[in-house]
Amino acid sequence: MRLSNIQDNLKDYEIICVGDLCADLIIPYGETRRILEMMQRNPACGEKEQVLFRSGGSIGNTAKILGKLKQHPILIADLASDQIGDFLKKEMENHGVNMEYSYISDRGSYLCIAVLDADNERTMFVWIPPWSRLDRFTEESFPEELFLKPAIVFSSGMVLHSDIESGKAVIEFFKKMKQNQSVLVFDLNLRAESYGFDPERRALFMEMLDYVDIILGSGIEEFGQITGKSDLYEAVKALARKDRWVIARGGKDPVLVQDGFDISLVETERVKPVTTVGAGDTFNAAFLMALRQGYGLSHCVAFANKIAAHMISSPEHLAVPVNARELLESIGIEG
Repeated sequence: MRLSNIQDNLKDYEIICVGDLCADLIIPYGETRRILEMMQRNPACGEKEQVLFRSGGSIGNTAKILGKLKQHPILIADLASDQIGDFLKKEMENHGVNMEYSYISDRGSYLCIAVLDADNERTMFVWIPPWSRLDRFTEESFPEELFLKPAIVFSSGMVLHSDIESGKAVIEFFKKMKQNQSVLVFDLNLRAESYGFDPERRALFMEMLDYVDIILGSGIEEFGQITGKSDLYEAVKALARKDRWVIARGGKDPVLVQDGFDISLVETERVKPVTTVGAGDTFNAAFLMALRQGYGLSHCVAFANKIAAHMISSPEHLAVPVNARELLESIGIEG
């Protein structure tokens, strides 16, 4: 397996994240309903909830958490030329993300709206105002100096949307980076409920998956769309390749991991969630950190489970434990 041959040498690799950076509006609908019902019984109740405004985007969140984990990632993002764009850039830089290769375009910002139900599970909506558009990438988005040395390159399905030429530019970047022995990691993150999954978009995904070394994703709703299978185990098996890892998250269920043609399970941590907003992005960031340190597949997943569990059970947005590195070292490096 190509990945196994180079995995011990990844500590000097940069982590390059390519994709969406936007603002999140987090609406605590379920908790607000609970408070309203309580006020009907006790009008003197003084509790309140509020809508939260935070940096977001699948790749933006992952880069921010990598920054918190002291990994100093590079983020390549299409920044809006407005106050939200300024806020997002400063937010990333404040958490140790290298924004040198992010560029400012003439678009306005779009928003991702996360509605939390009574169990703090989120439903995402994307609002693109008439003066805005989704992220756009071109050949010029990827300067030549990026190709001079190998890196861990990470992106997600959020870059493969209705702008087909933009998606092709990202795929071309992945192809060129593979030629210099980079490790290519891709989270499916289909968001078919927001962007659909028409034949043109599906073709972009299938082309991207031909090149990547590691596929991440969540549940049959993503893996089923890609493979046409109705069972998660069968869907993961359908993506098997001797030189590929596949990691399928399933909420509270064990994570399904495939190394070449061998499939196993890694148990998740049992915690009481405060919010699940950003859980998958937190998992991805922790996985990339462990991968960079040369850990085996099952240990990368175990570490990612621990960091994601800490995040969803903490009131702090995208929280990571202060002893993350010690936690990583405690897992062991066999396997």
